[in-house]
Amino acid sequence: MLKRLLTTVAAVAMTILCTGCPQYRDASVPNEIRKVEISDEKEYLLYVPSTYDRRYKWPLIMLCHGTKPFDNERRQMLDWVKLAEERRFIVAAPILVGTTSFRTDHASQLKRQREDEQRILAVTKHLRAAYNISSDRIFMTGWSAGNYAVLYTGLKHPETFRALGVQQGNFDVAFMSELVQKVDPHQPVAVIYSHTDVFAGSGPRETIEWLDQNQADIHELEVSGGHRGHPKETQQFFERVIREMPWLRIRTLAVDDADALTVQFKTIGSFTPVAFSWDFGDGGDSPVAAPVHHFDQPGTYTVTLQAAINKDRIVSRSVEISVPQIDAIKAIRTTWDD
Repeated sequence: MLKRLLTTVAAVAMTILCTGCPQYRDASVPNEIRKVEISDEKEYLLYVPSTYDRRYKWPLIMLCHGTKPFDNERRQMLDWVKLAEERRFIVAAPILVGTTSFRTDHASQLKRQREDEQRILAVTKHLRAAYNISSDRIFMTGWSAGNYAVLYTGLKHPETFRALGVQQGNFDVAFMSELVQKVDPHQPVAVIYSHTDVFAGSGPRETIEWLDQNQADIHELEVSGGHRGHPKETQQFFERVIREMPWLRIRTLAVDDADALTVQFKTIGSFTPVAFSWDFGDGGDSPVAAPVHHFDQPGTYTVTLQAAINKDRIVSRSVEISVPQIDAIKAIRTTWDD
């Protein structure tokens, strides 16, 4: 009883002290916010705009809520649905367990972050099966303690989440221990912060410093006001990513179980290159879109691709590959694999 009373008092105090914490948008939208169950432990809230048409590919924004009871998945949805209707994107909020600003031991927190990773990926997979989602326009954002899920899951899966948005987030470097030296330098990360936000404290600055140390593509955005969400600024950043920051990823595939040193390379991206120039890191090269290359010796190689958007603009990407690729060789491939 006492614990519940203290929690209620803390929630009221937080609401009073914050400047519009958070400022929920007008939720008078044509469609309803639906609760979707994948399994007993994997549920999420979903809003699909009234203009949804399966003939076209749609952007998807995944929301990571902050600390309960101050925030939850529904409050995040209320912050975003009007914007989703106006700007024509699908928005979903998984129910998470590791997004809390309350003190917890590192081992327990990392365990919860791994659980949230599986929840977020399951929701993303579920939505991609149910709707015509654009694979190069899947984004993730979170407010306050939602920062933990955004960074932990988003940075681990740059092949899925094109860009991330951290809104006035909490931060603890110990909770990022599994991500050290694993950050993709081509995945844009927006860090939105306010110098008058006493509740985020040094979290945004520590987030920026850690991302910088790990060579992330950081985009800082200072806003005014207290501890609240910033859906419009975050969504505008995602639109800028689409317009200005090309997305290109290299995929590697096994060719023949009997030849573990031969690898096929393919690309996925937000554009179709007009020219390719591959450097396989062993002296070999290729100008074709999806080359098959044989490495003479086992080892680790840095493969680099120069892909031309047009005659004036080239995008460069590199991937480190170890051959033989044990995991790829064991994978069972079918005619459905692209």
